[in-house]
Amino acid sequence: MTNTVDHEDGPAPRAGIEQVQRIGAWKVTLWLPLDSASGGPQEIRIEAHEEGDAQEVARGITSTVLRQIDTTAFAEEVGPLAELANAGEKAVENFRRELASLPKGVSDEYLAVVSALYVRFVNAGRRAPAQDLELWTGTKQATLKGHLRAARQRGFLTKVEGKAGGQLTDKAVETLKGINVAGVRQP
Repeated sequence: MTNTVDHEDGPAPRAGIEQVQRIGAWKVTLWLPLDSASGGPQEIRIEAHEEGDAQEVARGITSTVLRQIDTTAFAEEVGPLAELANAGEKAVENFRRELASLPKGVSDEYLAVVSALYVRFVNAGRRAPAQDLELWTGTKQATLKGHLRAARQRGFLTKVEGKAGGQLTDKAVETLKGINVAGVRQP
């Protein structure tokens, strides 16, 4: 479960996995950022539960309460999500390796592949396709924007005035047919 709730008078919500446990009079919140590779929580917050016994709260947090925090249950919940994130990283690595195997420089093959990936992100409704391209290619956004401009100039990508977008041209499709990318998982 991701933390998307606005907390009154608190910091803005952070992207992460949050699990709440009730231990006696206490509400225990375990949290892990989405970009973490670990399965254990990076933050544990303990506060009085709304329905907690006032006398127990008055005694304070004891070592018994701390020993009852179930980090194993948290790790079991987070485990599949971490595996999914790792699978995504491997797909990006594979794509970058295949991209590196193309002819060096800003070749027609490179421009066709980058254009196809860009169109895929735009058609998927991604708000910042240049950021997605940066992640997948390992190339800075400013450089990629220049590459997309070159792709349009060389006839691989159509132009859309005033916004992100465009379509692959027949030239791009023909170029892509000649590239062996069978081992690459597409985003």
